[in-house]
Order: sequence, then structure tokens, then C-alpha cells
Amino acid sequence: MDKERFSYLLEKHFQKTISPSERKELSQIMRGLQPDAALEEWMHEKWHSFSPGEKLEEDEAEQYFDSIMAAANEIDERSPRSHHIAFTRSRRWLSVAAILLIGLSGSLAYLFIQKPAGSVHEQATVIPKQDIAPGGNFATLTLADGTKVILDSAVNGIVAEQGNTKVIKLGNGEIKYEHSKNLGKVLFNTMTTPAGGQYHLLLPDGTGVWLNAASSVTYPTVFTGKERMVSVTGEAYFEVTRNAAMSFKVKTGEQVIEVLGTHFNVNAYSDENTVNTTLAEGKISITDKGKTMLLQPGQQAQNNRSGSLVLIQHPDIDETLAWKDGLFRFNGTGIEAIMRQVSRWYNVEVIYKDKITEQFVAEIPRNVKVSKLLELLELTKQVHFTIDNRTITVTR
Repeated sequence: MDKERFSYLLEKHFQKTISPSERKELSQIMRGLQPDAALEEWMHEKWHSFSPGEKLEEDEAEQYFDSIMAAANEIDERSPRSHHIAFTRSRRWLSVAAILLIGLSGSLAYLFIQKPAGSVHEQATVIPKQDIAPGGNFATLTLADGTKVILDSAVNGIVAEQGNTKVIKLGNGEIKYEHSKNLGKVLFNTMTTPAGGQYHLLLPDGTGVWLNAASSVTYPTVFTGKERMVSVTGEAYFEVTRNAAMSFKVKTGEQVIEVLGTHFNVNAYSDENTVNTTLAEGKISITDKGKTMLLQPGQQAQNNRSGSLVLIQHPDIDETLAWKDGLFRFNGTGIEAIMRQVSRWYNVEVIYKDKITEQFVAEIPRNVKVSKLLELLELTKQVHFTIDNRTITVTR
């Protein structure tokens, strides 16, 4: 195989500029590939180096999903069948090839099982009694006097006035604050997203906050003094407006993150084992129970909630920030960690009937219905799902 030619065709496929004859050539190359660890690693690297220029619309995502499922069915038809089939490396390789070939152009899914497994079901199909739509831009703003504003149904323009501060909903759905020169009394607001919700907020200083599902941020309607302090539950991504005279601090439980101007993500969900703070740009310090850790870009601090801070030198930044870009991205992730994200975004309960120990690699848009996401995971033939109303049961 001419790897240089293969790389050229893949790149054209990624960018949606491939011609019909080139697509046929690429298909022939992919179908002729043999299991090879070095080649698989090379294809894996090609996938992770690719950044699509635009996000998929929901109807496009559905089309790409159907294409991938058709490819998987074609693979099954060509493969020997039995009630208990060992998911060998060669079968896994065929799945990787088909999904790369059809799915990558839409950035829908690159999905394979991380470690070999034993017996599997002959056929894997999600059984939904009721499908569940993905989450969306839903949030509630609680004002200083306790008044609640449902932001997703509020009209654009001024949605609230508090003292000398106006709360404004912009045309793109963002919330921003405007205040007069006479600052007046400092009041506090809280933005809360439900399970199945997310929202974007501009704080009074212009700092951008992206809230993930089942999260909240509490902040003053105007920043005064020598610091800007906000508190977070759940998960949020910050792009902090630089102000050397007024440091920016984020409180999550007992932990305090201090910055001057930077981009970072904090995951402080109560059902996760650790509070993870991941730095994308700039510099931050993290303090908990008298211990302080400095982070450089590309590093992550893990806090086990007892005050023990652990520095992770090379976390998967793309996986950490995928939610902000409208994606689920899993890179060697266990099914329970995956399903915690699914539970928050689709607002569902998850029940486990079997222990699934395998790890998964996948990239799937967050705007597909839950049955589509689960069927893609089932392509590994290591896990099976049943949907009953808003409950998902996980079995092998």
C-alpha cells in the first residue's frame, strides 16, 4: 500500500473534496487493509489530527449515522456468524475501516473497542420503547430577590433589571450584563442548567462562561474590590477577561482556582470521583485545604475532594473540552464514565445489569437522539442497551 497516496485520499475525504473516482480508489484500499498495529496507530493519529471546519446539522448527523450502520451491517454479512463470536482483532479492524471510510467525512464517529473481549451477541440493536432527544440551550436565571427567569423562553432584549444593572438576552441566546457608572449595591445571580441543558453567559466583566448540563454558576451583578469571585457546581468552561488589578477566582466546594486572564475548564460534578481543572491557555493556581498547585497550559489538576491535588501532565484536552464543541469524545473511556455524560445530557437514569470492563474510543455529535449514540457504541459488540421511557439499561 502506498501510504502517501492513502494519506492524500483520506485528507481529501476529510475535507469533502474527494472525486467519485478517488472515493472508489479509497474504498478499494480500505477494503484491502489487513490488521496491522502500526497502520492502525497511524490511522488513529490521522483521525485525531483532523479538525472539521463546520459542525454537523442534526439531519446531516442522522444521514451519516445511517451510512455507518449500513456499513456495519455489510461487514456482518461478509463475516461468519454464530451465536457467540469472538470479537477478534480482524473483525475490529474491518469495523474501524468501514467507519473511517464512511463516518470521518462528517466527523460522526471513529469507534473501536480498546481491548479484545470474549463472547458477544450475534446481533446488537438498541431496543427503545421511547426515544429521547438530545439536550439544548436551556437555563434558569435566579435573581437576587429570588425571581426565576426561564431563559430559553425569554424574548430577546432586557429580561430583568436589578438596581443599576440590566440583564440582556442577545440575539444568539447569550446573556450579558450592563450597569451604570453608579454601581450601587452588589447583588448576586445564579444561572442553572438542568439535566439536558447548556448555556452561554457573559459575566459583568465580559468573561465568557459556558455551562454544561446539570451545572450552575453564582456571581455578582457587578465586580468590585480587588477580586472577581464566582462559584460553580457541575462543569463550566471559562474564557476570562484579563484584569491585572482584579484577579478572577472560581470556587468549587473547598477548592479555589485563581487566574488573571486565561481559558480553562472545571469539572466538579458530585458523582465524579475527582474535581478536574484543565488549563487550555494562560496560568492558574489551585488551592484546597492550604495546598496550592500551579498549572501550565495543557496540564490538569485532579482533586480527590479530600484536599489531595494530583498534577496530570498530559491530559486529553480534546476529550475534556469536547462538550463545549458539541461533541462526545471518548478516548479509552469506561462505560460508566460514558453513561454519566449520557445521563446528564439526555436527562435519563442508567441501570447496569452486567459489568462492562472494556474501554471505548468514539467521537459522536451531541445533537443526535440517544438511540443513535447507543447504537454506535453497540457496534463494538461489547455492550447492549434497552431504553424504557427515560431509563437506559446496560447489559453485555
